[in-house]
Amino acid sequence: MKQWKTTGLFFLLFATWLTLFWVTGSRTPWQMFTPRNQDDGIVVPLGEMAGRNYDRMGFEGGEIRYVPSGGWLVGTANGELRLLSKEGGEKWSHPIGSGLIRSLSLSPDGKRVYVGEKSPDGYLYAMNTSSGDILWKFKGFDVIGGEPDIRADPQTIHISTDREGNIYAVFYRFTITDSGQRGYLSRVVSFTPSGEERWRFPKDHAMDGWVNWGEISKDGSSFAFGTANYDKSKIENLEYNKNIYVLDGRDGTLLHSTVIDTAPHFGSVTMRNGPVWEEGGNYLSTITSDGRAFLFDKEGHILWQRTLAEPKEMNGTWFFAAGRDALFVPEGVIFDTINTFSRDNWQMPSPVIHPSSNSLFFFDLSGTFRWKYRTGGEIEALDAAKGVAALAVGRNVRNHDYKAHGAEAVNLADGSRICRFHTAGPLQNIAISDDASLMAGIEVPAVTPEGSLLGAYRLHIWKIAEQS
Repeated sequence: MKQWKTTGLFFLLFATWLTLFWVTGSRTPWQMFTPRNQDDGIVVPLGEMAGRNYDRMGFEGGEIRYVPSGGWLVGTANGELRLLSKEGGEKWSHPIGSGLIRSLSLSPDGKRVYVGEKSPDGYLYAMNTSSGDILWKFKGFDVIGGEPDIRADPQTIHISTDREGNIYAVFYRFTITDSGQRGYLSRVVSFTPSGEERWRFPKDHAMDGWVNWGEISKDGSSFAFGTANYDKSKIENLEYNKNIYVLDGRDGTLLHSTVIDTAPHFGSVTMRNGPVWEEGGNYLSTITSDGRAFLFDKEGHILWQRTLAEPKEMNGTWFFAAGRDALFVPEGVIFDTINTFSRDNWQMPSPVIHPSSNSLFFFDLSGTFRWKYRTGGEIEALDAAKGVAALAVGRNVRNHDYKAHGAEAVNLADGSRICRFHTAGPLQNIAISDDASLMAGIEVPAVTPEGSLLGAYRLHIWKIAEQS
């Protein structure tokens, strides 16, 4: 009887192996859960993730950074941080929280990684890069609170560091005001490398504005953040209703603030991923959601501005390509735009495609336009190194061009494409190696209006090389 049971178990295992081979085409079923080499790169599964509605706003897939010692730090939507080799092999993996990882930043020497999460606690973690050990943590709930009954969780939305290794973290969450309207609370906190708090802004309360980003100059002298307050009817009543604020990086006192004039046909000025500092700390740049690019001096004076995506009118409705990222490179400054939206309703897919949507624009610091590069889908993330820009290309909610998903590498000298790699699902984030030889991106699954599932939750690693 015992021999029959053993034989039966082996038969069941063999049948399972055959089934998995038939489904996956893989001779070892466990390869479904380990890095796999494909013709155009390496694929690393990142765990389970439900497919999202293709047309909805706000896809979230996690964060990725290249580690100078060689490898990739990946923070997942499942609260897991993983260090992978350049080839995708896992060095360590730690579940560090209960929520989505929203931000990653490395110390100047690369020995520490700072991780921000969205969760009921909203922790900021400091971790040893080589081992994954938690060195210290700070509870975001303690500075902006939380409202579990409406799922208004605090989140460490952005982190940056200066040359001395000091940390600057932006915490924010939404809330519901007494009048029943949606509002936002934000705060900036700075820490020493050992986790001691240096200052808070504001000192004794949270800002009543939406702050999605903040960046310190490399010398630690100035911390800049922008606001994303979008409701014109409420902005005038906010205490923090300016567009850009610059703080003294040493003590958190306000140095100056800037109000940007609204663009024609818009009621407010918003910024999502900016402003950013130039390496020497002499210039500040941003792109507003209405499609205008700016360069400021360090005192906040506008040196130049350029309209990259002028609104277009059709049947009484204004359509525009939203601006999102600004990035300084040694050659100048890069800006990008994303999908086309209606000024009256951001939530609905546009019936038209703006000619400046989903595009990369390059200017030198004098404001001279050099080139424009256009993709087939939304530029979800941008990174650059050694004269190469790496783009994560996601959804085009207007024409549903699923073939547009993937990664693209662009030559900063002339705006020409170096290479492109397709992914089944939208690519949501990307990082490039310091020598510009590799790029890695996070793909997420999406459900089309027809009900088809595209892609999976996984990391791709590609070699950057000219394609014929």
